[in-house]
Amino acid sequence: MRNLMKLSVSTIALTGMMMLGATTASADTQTGDLHYNADCGVKELRMAKGSYNVNRAGAIKGSKYCEYQFYAKKGQKVSATLVGSEDLYPMLYSADSQDLSSDTVTLDKTGEHTIRVLQPRNQAREGNTPKPYYMTVTIK
Repeated sequence: MRNLMKLSVSTIALTGMMMLGATTASADTQTGDLHYNADCGVKELRMAKGSYNVNRAGAIKGSKYCEYQFYAKKGQKVSATLVGSEDLYPMLYSADSQDLSSDTVTLDKTGEHTIRVLQPRNQAREGNTPKPYYMTVTIK
C-alpha cells in the first residue's frame, strides 16, 4: 500500500512537471494565441526557424485524446515518437488515419494537419489513471 501511494504521488508530480515544462518551453517559441489545454499542453505545433522538431508533453486518461495541429506542404514527411506509456500512440488524423509511431508518413496535401495521441479502446476501458507522455514530432 505504501509503494502504491508513492507511485501515485510520483506520477502526479511527473505529470505536473512535464506539463509545466511543455507550457514554458512552448511559450518561448510560439506567437499569437497558444490554445493551451490542461491535459495536452499547447495544441499548435510550430517549429522554431531552422528546426525540424517540436516537443509536447501531456497525459491521456480513459477514452480522451490529445490533439495537435500543424501546417505542412504536400510531400513533406512527418514522424512522431512517444516516451511514456506503451499503450499510447500518435496518429495522423484524417480520412485515412495513419499510425506515426512505426512509420514516417509523406503528406498528400498542403494545409492543416492533425496528430492525435490516444490509446486503444481496450486500455481506455480499463481505467481512468492518467498516462503521461512526452512526444517529439519531426516534419521535414
